[in-house]
Amino acid sequence: MKKFEYRVVSPNAYAKCLDMANSLLDKISKYTQKSISKISPSDIIDYFENNFNILFVFFESEPTSTIKYNDIVLNFKYQTLNKDLVNRISGATIPKNNRNVIMLNQTMPKPRVFFTILHELSHLYFHDMSNNKQIFASKFSGVYPDELVPFEDEANIIASLLFCSTPKLEMLLTRNYSFDKIKSITGMSIKGLHSRLLNYLNHILGLSNSEALELVLKLRDNDYKTTIRIKHLVNNKNNQLRKHKTILIKISRGFVIEKNAYVSFLKNLSMNELINELEYAHSTKNFVLEQLVLNEYYQKQNNSYLNL
Repeated sequence: MKKFEYRVVSPNAYAKCLDMANSLLDKISKYTQKSISKISPSDIIDYFENNFNILFVFFESEPTSTIKYNDIVLNFKYQTLNKDLVNRISGATIPKNNRNVIMLNQTMPKPRVFFTILHELSHLYFHDMSNNKQIFASKFSGVYPDELVPFEDEANIIASLLFCSTPKLEMLLTRNYSFDKIKSITGMSIKGLHSRLLNYLNHILGLSNSEALELVLKLRDNDYKTTIRIKHLVNNKNNQLRKHKTILIKISRGFVIEKNAYVSFLKNLSMNELINELEYAHSTKNFVLEQLVLNEYYQKQNNSYLNL
């Protein structure tokens, strides 16, 4: 039995969650016609409400006619639950016939309600609930059975990645924004953003847990030097990725090869073959291909003049 909520996970576990979150964000990006950096928790909820049969049930211990967060979801109702349960559970996902019921504790602040929704949607989408009939309950504190810990780890990490995607987080970090401004823009809680930054600095930028924690705490204290340092770390990482990014190009012979291999391929073509390749580039509107062919064509042309 293990305690929650923030737990350090292995690099492999985090990489798996990152792939899972990115695959879902890609689908939501196509659905919303928004870039991933522009996707909000509300966009994600809208995607699920339009593609899955979900009923959101807000609960607390006192009978009430007021649902505090009826602006977050469309299909909802209210239910009164035992006070002890309300004090222990932030949310739950219950497969019921052909519908998934997501229970939400409405005594929580709005950022926490959003996080709980994303956590429960992660269970719904990734943990095969229609087949295994597993009920997932999110606790404020306490312990989970060992067999549920991997699922809870995944749901927590994926929810954090959905709440503030890596492209969005990097965009904000490279604008010299303070911790409080990033929290305001994303709508995350202090605890939620703290955990998101720890995971990013540790698993994406490669800092040790202690280094990541030191930077996050300084960022929370509005230390401007830390803001600039994190910005440089993000930029350096992205510059390295761009430098080593493999560019694949589809050529006239119907197969796809890496850019550097294609440059070598062009060097072995005759002038007439280069013209054929250029015609293919024009017809397919492949401007990268066109520029590479032209570069080689003019190089061969210049060499022929020099040899006269």
